[in-house]
Amino acid sequence: MELTDALPGEMAVKNVAGYNPNSVKVQRRGLTHVYTGDGKGKTTAAIGLALRAAGQNIKVYIIQFMKGGRYTGELLAAERFLQGRITFRQFGRGCIRENKQTQLAAFEQEGPTKTYEFVRDDEPCGQCRYCFVNDKTQMEMCEDAAALAKKILASGEYGLVILDELLYAVHYGMMPLSRALEVMDAKGENVEMVVTGGSAPQEVIDRADLVTNMTRVKHYYDDQGVLARRGVEY
Repeated sequence: MELTDALPGEMAVKNVAGYNPNSVKVQRRGLTHVYTGDGKGKTTAAIGLALRAAGQNIKVYIIQFMKGGRYTGELLAAERFLQGRITFRQFGRGCIRENKQTQLAAFEQEGPTKTYEFVRDDEPCGQCRYCFVNDKTQMEMCEDAAALAKKILASGEYGLVILDELLYAVHYGMMPLSRALEVMDAKGENVEMVVTGGSAPQEVIDRADLVTNMTRVKHYYDDQGVLARRGVEY
C-alpha cells in the first residue's frame, strides 16, 4: 500500500489491492446491533458506543431492563457529565444496600439535582442477589421498560437507543419473545439500536445488522471468587 500526501493534513491511499472507491456506500443510519453471549462486556460495549455517539453530538437514550442500582458508574457519569446528550432510565429492583453504598454529599443542596460521593468499597456487591429476584414485580417493570422503549424508538428523537439486558428479560421469562420483537420492530428508520443480553434468539439475530457474540474464555469470578467491583463491574 502506497501512501501519498494529497492535501495538507490528509493521506491518500493509492494502489490498494481490491479497493474500489465506487463500492463505498454512503453513510447509513438506523442499523441494529446485538451484543450477546456468556462473556463479560456486553453492557460495557454498549455504553462505549453511547459515549462515542454523544461525542459526535448524537442524542442517546439508554433503557436498562432488570437493573435498578442507582450507584452504577455509567448512570452517574451520564447524569453528572452528559446531561442533554445521554438520557438514562432503569427498570429493576433497587439495591437494599444503596443508602450505605452512597452518601449524600450536599444534604441541604437546593434544587432537584443531588450529588453523591462513593463509600462503596466497604459494602461488597454481589452476595445478597436481591436485585436479581425474578417475580411478578420484575415482570411488571420489564413491561414498563418495553412500553417506554417502543415509544422512544418510534419517536425518532434519539439517534442511538440502547436496550440493555432486553435479551435477559426474555431469557428469564420476564417478557415474551413476541413482545421484545414488537419493541424492536418499532424502531424508526434512522434510529441506531443496540440490544444486549445473553442467549439471543434466532429471531433477534435475524433482525440485526451486526451481531457480536462475547465468549467466556476465563473469568476471575470462576477461579478466584472475585465479586463485582466499583468502577469495573458497576
